[in-house]
Amino acid sequence: MVPGLTAGSHNVSVTASSVTGSVSLKVVATTAAVVEVSTATEDVFADTIAADNLVRVWKFSNADQSWSFYDPREAFASANTLSDTGSGDIVWVNVTAEESFQSGTLYPGWNLISLD
Repeated sequence: MVPGLTAGSHNVSVTASSVTGSVSLKVVATTAAVVEVSTATEDVFADTIAADNLVRVWKFSNADQSWSFYDPREAFASANTLSDTGSGDIVWVNVTAEESFQSGTLYPGWNLISLD
Protein backbone atom coordinates (compact mmCIF):
# COMPACT_ATOMS: atom_id res chain seq x y z
CA MET A 1 0.00 0.00 0.00
CA VAL A 2 1.43 3.36 -1.03
CA PRO A 3 -0.55 6.33 0.32
CA GLY A 4 -1.30 8.96 -2.31
CA LEU A 5 -0.60 6.78 -5.36
CA THR A 6 -3.36 5.38 -7.51
CA ALA A 7 -3.34 1.75 -8.54
CA GLY A 8 -1.33 1.08 -11.69
CA SER A 9 2.24 1.43 -12.95
CA HIS A 10 4.42 4.37 -11.91
CA ASN A 11 7.93 5.27 -13.05
CA VAL A 12 10.28 6.72 -10.44
CA SER A 13 13.58 8.40 -11.29
CA VAL A 14 16.16 9.70 -8.84
CA THR A 15 19.20 11.78 -9.78
CA ALA A 16 22.15 12.28 -7.45
CA SER A 17 24.96 14.38 -8.87
CA SER A 18 25.30 13.10 -12.44
CA VAL A 19 23.90 9.59 -11.82
CA THR A 20 20.25 8.81 -12.51
CA GLY A 21 18.45 5.63 -11.50
CA SER A 22 14.96 4.62 -12.62
CA VAL A 23 12.53 1.95 -11.58
CA SER A 24 8.95 1.05 -12.46
CA LEU A 25 6.57 0.33 -9.59
CA LYS A 26 3.24 -1.45 -9.78
CA VAL A 27 0.77 -0.23 -7.15
CA VAL A 28 -2.14 -2.58 -6.48
CA ALA A 29 -5.40 -1.77 -4.74
CA THR A 30 -5.89 -3.29 -1.32
CA THR A 31 -8.95 -4.14 0.68
CA ALA A 32 -7.10 -4.41 3.98
CA ALA A 33 -9.06 -2.95 6.84
CA VAL A 34 -7.54 -0.25 8.98
CA VAL A 35 -6.95 -1.62 12.46
CA GLU A 36 -8.05 0.70 15.23
CA VAL A 37 -5.64 0.78 18.15
CA SER A 38 -7.04 1.45 21.59
CA THR A 39 -5.53 4.37 23.50
CA ALA A 40 -7.09 3.34 26.82
CA THR A 41 -4.21 3.23 29.31
CA GLU A 42 -5.30 -0.19 30.56
CA ASP A 43 -5.14 -1.50 26.96
CA VAL A 44 -1.78 0.11 26.13
CA PHE A 45 -0.25 -1.54 29.22
CA ALA A 46 -2.42 -4.72 29.14
CA ASP A 47 0.48 -7.20 28.88
CA THR A 48 2.41 -5.47 31.66
CA ILE A 49 -0.70 -5.48 33.87
CA ALA A 50 -1.40 -9.17 33.09
CA ALA A 51 2.16 -10.03 34.14
CA ASP A 52 1.51 -8.21 37.45
CA ASN A 53 4.51 -6.03 36.60
CA LEU A 54 3.01 -2.54 36.36
CA VAL A 55 3.12 -0.41 39.50
CA ARG A 56 2.09 3.00 38.15
CA VAL A 57 2.16 5.32 35.11
CA TRP A 58 2.47 9.11 35.38
CA LYS A 59 2.00 11.69 32.61
CA PHE A 60 2.52 15.47 32.74
CA SER A 61 0.38 17.80 30.63
CA ASN A 62 2.18 20.93 29.47
CA ALA A 63 -1.17 22.35 28.35
CA ASP A 64 -2.60 22.67 31.84
CA GLN A 65 0.54 22.04 33.94
CA SER A 66 -0.95 18.99 35.68
CA TRP A 67 -0.04 15.39 36.39
CA SER A 68 -2.31 12.40 35.80
CA PHE A 69 -1.69 8.80 36.83
CA TYR A 70 -2.80 5.22 36.31
CA ASP A 71 -2.43 2.48 38.93
CA PRO A 72 -3.76 -0.98 37.96
CA ARG A 73 -4.69 -1.99 41.51
CA GLU A 74 -8.40 -2.30 42.23
CA ALA A 75 -8.16 0.18 45.11
CA PHE A 76 -7.19 2.93 42.64
CA ALA A 77 -9.91 2.26 40.03
CA SER A 78 -11.92 5.35 40.95
CA ALA A 79 -8.85 7.53 41.64
CA ASN A 80 -7.06 7.01 38.31
CA THR A 81 -6.90 10.17 36.19
CA LEU A 82 -4.90 8.87 33.21
CA SER A 83 -7.57 7.22 31.08
CA ASP A 84 -5.93 7.52 27.63
CA THR A 85 -2.33 7.31 26.43
CA GLY A 86 -1.19 7.16 22.85
CA SER A 87 1.62 7.31 20.37
CA GLY A 88 4.10 10.05 21.17
CA ASP A 89 3.00 10.49 24.78
CA ILE A 90 5.91 10.74 27.20
CA VAL A 91 5.21 8.92 30.45
CA TRP A 92 6.95 7.73 33.59
CA VAL A 93 6.38 3.98 34.05
CA ASN A 94 7.22 2.07 37.23
CA VAL A 95 7.58 -1.71 36.88
CA THR A 96 8.79 -4.44 39.23
CA ALA A 97 10.78 -6.50 36.72
CA GLU A 98 12.54 -6.10 33.36
CA GLU A 99 10.16 -6.46 30.42
CA SER A 100 10.14 -5.90 26.67
CA PHE A 101 7.62 -3.16 25.95
CA GLN A 102 6.68 -1.78 22.53
CA SER A 103 10.02 -1.03 20.80
CA GLY A 104 12.15 -0.99 23.94
CA THR A 105 12.74 -2.44 27.38
CA LEU A 106 11.36 -1.43 30.76
CA TYR A 107 13.72 -1.93 33.70
CA PRO A 108 12.78 -2.40 37.37
CA GLY A 109 11.90 0.98 38.88
CA TRP A 110 11.02 4.17 37.04
CA ASN A 111 11.37 4.46 33.24
CA LEU A 112 10.84 7.67 31.22
CA ILE A 113 9.56 6.56 27.79
CA SER A 114 7.82 7.80 24.67
CA LEU A 115 4.97 5.51 23.63
CA ASP A 116 5.00 4.02 20.11
